Amino acid sequence: MHPDKRLSVWRREGERFNQDCVQEVLAYGGGSLMVWGGFSANHKTPLYHIQGNLTGARYRDEILGPIVIPFLQQLGPQATLQDDNATPHRARVVGAFLQQQGVHRMEWPACSPDLNPIENVWDHLDRQLRDNHPPPNTLQDLLAYLQHEWQNLDQQLLRRHVQSMRRRCNECLARRGAHTHY
Repeated sequence: MHPDKRLSVWRREGERFNQDCVQEVLAYGGGSLMVWGGFSANHKTPLYHIQGNLTGARYRDEILGPIVIPFLQQLGPQATLQDDNATPHRARVVGAFLQQQGVHRMEWPACSPDLNPIENVWDHLDRQLRDNHPPPNTLQDLLAYLQHEWQNLDQQLLRRHVQSMRRRCNECLARRGAHTHY
């Protein structure tokens, strides 16, 4: 069994549809759900549900202005925003807005999700969803489960991820940009 609870099955030729090699999956009808969340060593933002396509203007108006700027102000003048190179995050309107707000932004290398601690948090949330909830029947169920698990995230876990940033960056430099073990 994989750490994410998926099962692998080895089967011989001709066994493809043998009932011993098939696992039924209850689907909730498909679709996708996009959420945004932020955290620091001592705090986390609310989990924000993004409906539709996220553009730079929407990122600025729905997430940065009402959530991120107050969060960074609460953290103090030394706070640094770490996002990634997602297209909405790097839009000109976003860069101009952050500069106008005096936000210090961490430089981010291309194609480096292993450096971003939020990826580890998303993985943790996925495992918590699988362990603590039945398969969702609807996207609304999934969103409710996600919000519940986000709310109950252990702040110690988040703190460890924040504190790992120096090690992540040093390992990336030592490996000359190759993937890290994170």
